[in-house]
Amino acid sequence: MSLASVGLCLLFGCTRAPTPPLGHEVYVWQRDWSPELGHALTRLPSELSALRVLARERSGTTRAPVTIAVDVPALAKTGREVVAVLRVDGTAPLDGVSLQEVATLARDWRSRGVTVRGVEVDHDCATASLPAYADWLARERSGLGDLELSITALPTWATSPVLERLTSIPDDVVVQVHAVRAPTLFTPEEARGFIDAWAKATPHSFRVALPTYRARLKDGTLLTSEPHEVSRLLASLREQPVKGVKGFVWFRLGHAGDAESWSLSTLSTVVRGEPLTPRLEHRLVDAGRGTLDIVLANTGHVDTQAPARLTLSGNLEVLDGVGGYAPNGTSLVARTPPRLRAGERRVIGFVRGTEVSLVAP
Repeated sequence: MSLASVGLCLLFGCTRAPTPPLGHEVYVWQRDWSPELGHALTRLPSELSALRVLARERSGTTRAPVTIAVDVPALAKTGREVVAVLRVDGTAPLDGVSLQEVATLARDWRSRGVTVRGVEVDHDCATASLPAYADWLARERSGLGDLELSITALPTWATSPVLERLTSIPDDVVVQVHAVRAPTLFTPEEARGFIDAWAKATPHSFRVALPTYRARLKDGTLLTSEPHEVSRLLASLREQPVKGVKGFVWFRLGHAGDAESWSLSTLSTVVRGEPLTPRLEHRLVDAGRGTLDIVLANTGHVDTQAPARLTLSGNLEVLDGVGGYAPNGTSLVARTPPRLRAGERRVIGFVRGTEVSLVAP
């Protein structure tokens, strides 16, 4: 800055140019496309600028590759840029695998009206095997033509001596900061640590893959990525930006048939940084013949957990529960309360009696 510029700043005051907002994309990760997914694609939040779509998958040492029956016309109607993803299981060898498997599909999609940006390799490669993986990527990308190459990456790769070479090969790198270390799915503190360490390990820009789902371990333990926890990470990155982070990719696109993922409304609320205020109502609804349905309704924009207990008052003649709720005295109790999506309405039981009312939980 010149002395004249410094003088003007002192006289009139200078403000730093605002940092442009980071972009958001989303993974479409369904192996059997459903009408519910097709409906979700028609309601995509405007902030989601691109879709990364599972197109082909290889897993294990003996399974043949599987091509996903993607609804290509539905993709074209979204008007979004699309990246076709080749998923190669971490235990599957790369011998005999070619990027042409997914590049051929991507070009076919393009010919049918989809705005295809490129292809992606999702391979949870062991850190010790990264030199061979880098060699494979370098060989394979030469046949992609005008298709961009993206790869997913594990934060544990940051310690590899070949990281610089590996990250210089693709056009785009997506660093996954969820489900990295069992038994944790996501914490904002751990994710921030992964992001900071990756940014220090390589000068190349990258995107961050963030979770929108729940997963249950074999022992029954439920692992979750709570919207308020993911929002904390986003707030941290807004307050203290990390050089090199150029955007986020959400895993995965939720829809009515995917009970373990966030609703589109929840995802949109988190992306926009809006308040995550739950609105859960409980009410009695006349079902006829003297019976009242006990109904829970999520009238807000954010998915929320239902109460474990709902108590009634009055002269109860019959009380019963459904959907995981069971009667216990004058209450309905759920050992594992359901999660209600934004806009969802659910009947959890019914009651007969006189002067019946619900007691706030």
